Amino acid sequence: MTSNQFFISRWPGSLTRFSLEGQEHHHLFRVARVKPGNLVWLTDGQGRRLLAEVESIEEERTWLRPLKVIEETVKTRVILGLGLTRPAVFEFIVQKATELGVSEIQPLLTRRSLLLPPDRLEKKIQRWEKIAREALKQCKGGSLPLIARPLKLDQVAGREISGSKFYLSEDSPRYFRDILMTERRDEVYLLAGPEGGWAEEEKELMNRAGFQGLSLGSRVLRTETAVLSALSLISHFWNW
Repeated sequence: MTSNQFFISRWPGSLTRFSLEGQEHHHLFRVARVKPGNLVWLTDGQGRRLLAEVESIEEERTWLRPLKVIEETVKTRVILGLGLTRPAVFEFIVQKATELGVSEIQPLLTRRSLLLPPDRLEKKIQRWEKIAREALKQCKGGSLPLIARPLKLDQVAGREISGSKFYLSEDSPRYFRDILMTERRDEVYLLAGPEGGWAEEEKELMNRAGFQGLSLGSRVLRTETAVLSALSLISHFWNW
């Protein structure tokens, strides 16, 4: 069994000897210190994983021999709409949501969300993508979540969404556990507010748009705790 996974930008055209170069080669050679004869996993983030044997390592590239390909199947596609919050909290959630198999992360601009200056947006998205890539490598998953550009809540609520639509709300009379006892959903759009939660008019907006508020219990949870609890339940009951 191998404990290392690396990214490949292009999938090998056929299961023949190929090389790993650039940053991922450096990580394999200099950081992970993988040796010839070791087995490693590789992924392109598109739902496929490749097990390969390291044949030889040169200064600029690693030569690999493919052994088998595994297609990762996600039974329930989860899109997480997340209100922009403190950078450390948002980055933590991106990391853990990737580990839990979320398909897409949609940053939300809400009444109480953190303001993100336009000139910092591109760097923030690049950082979130890097965090997601590293998380996927660590958990040895095959599907890298798409991280979208931030949108206002009313833009997301007004979309045509084919899947089930929920938002986390501590004062909802219906509990999150209740939906897990029903038939598995093919797609779930889950909205979570920033630190400070939703404004009342935002809850009304989501209700009108067909989103259902769900509670995780009587305690008021931190944003990261609530989001990860919900994602863990979906993953456990519907995906794994």
